[in-house]
Amino acid sequence: MKTLFPLVLMTLLFTFSGHALAQDPGAPPTGGDPAATEPKVGETTPPATEPKAEEPTTPAKEEMKVEEKKEEKKEEKKEKKDIPVKFKGDVRYRHETIDVGDDDANQRHRIRVRFGAFSRISEQLEFGFQIASGAGDPVSTNQTLAPAFTKKPMTIDLAYFQYTPVKPLSLSGGKIKNPFFRPGDSQLVWDSDLTPEGLSLGFGHELSSVRLFATGAALWIADRKGEEDDAHVLAGQAGAELKLGKMKLTLAGALFNYTKVVGMAAIYDDDAFGNTLDAGNLLVNDYNLVDAGLELGGKIADLPFAVFGEFATNLAADEEKTAFLAGFSVGEAKKAGGWRLFYNYRSVQRDAVFGTFSDSDFVGGGTGGAGHLVGADFAVSDNMFLGLIVQKSVIDDADETDYLRVQLDLSLKF
Repeated sequence: MKTLFPLVLMTLLFTFSGHALAQDPGAPPTGGDPAATEPKVGETTPPATEPKAEEPTTPAKEEMKVEEKKEEKKEEKKEKKDIPVKFKGDVRYRHETIDVGDDDANQRHRIRVRFGAFSRISEQLEFGFQIASGAGDPVSTNQTLAPAFTKKPMTIDLAYFQYTPVKPLSLSGGKIKNPFFRPGDSQLVWDSDLTPEGLSLGFGHELSSVRLFATGAALWIADRKGEEDDAHVLAGQAGAELKLGKMKLTLAGALFNYTKVVGMAAIYDDDAFGNTLDAGNLLVNDYNLVDAGLELGGKIADLPFAVFGEFATNLAADEEKTAFLAGFSVGEAKKAGGWRLFYNYRSVQRDAVFGTFSDSDFVGGGTGGAGHLVGADFAVSDNMFLGLIVQKSVIDDADETDYLRVQLDLSLKF
């Protein structure tokens, strides 16, 4: 009995405890004093509250929520949308030999670096910016490697916008790419490195086998102080591209009118670059140029080729006023293993074109000479190129000085 009693007692306690724990904690305890579960005098029992029923969701409300989420996602995409920017550039290393008359030949090493960012902001608006090596020469971005490991300058080469309100028309402004057609990349009138400053308006329209184009431009070339007027180039060019089977013929005519230059000093570096000066080093002539060019290009047996020619005359000069260039190219050096050969002959009288903006390499830069140019390009890879250019000319001076220039290039493009 003594051993059974504790066991019975423990069993009763465990049973009672389990029953008490099984009850709702918020409910009043069962058993015990009945008064403990009754409200005291003066107290009221709060009415029981039922949980609120959820509002039924209708299909219309569900659609509204879906549409709101879509709009939110669209707004997020607009905020996150980045303007696409394309980067490109090139580096060129050049060894150059210049041999003039009986003087000792000049050997020099030069580099050219260009790097730009270009963006099509929208279907109507484009932007371009590019820096280049050099000290600001309008027709050269070459930088000579000397003296004493000095640091080399970089300048703004391009900074422009292009706005196309409707497809046939485009307006460009700032420091812009040259907007004019140059047959065979001719540098008779404009050097290939020239980036004009001002405004240009372009037009292009395609018919079945003909594309018509026209360009008008107002370019600033001298910002003068005081009573002296600024100098400009007011220019217009019109032309057509004709498809002739597998060939394409491009013809264009232009008028380049220089204002306020006659009787004025040279506009850059106190150098007229071959144009005629008077005893006071002022320009003798105005420059109202008529220019005509053509290029026939295509393929023969899958080999690209082009023949081209250009003629220019200065209507404002009485003499030394005509220039012409004729040449050809064969092949294409754009992809690995590609090659190109090219040749041209030109004759440029002293006041035929404005010397400051014409070829910077021909007879030392500018006008007043005649001669040959022959060259070759080879693509080592899609991004590396070798080039060779040889110019042999005669300078239009009293001694008819011989001029030889040889350029060997290694270029990288990206």
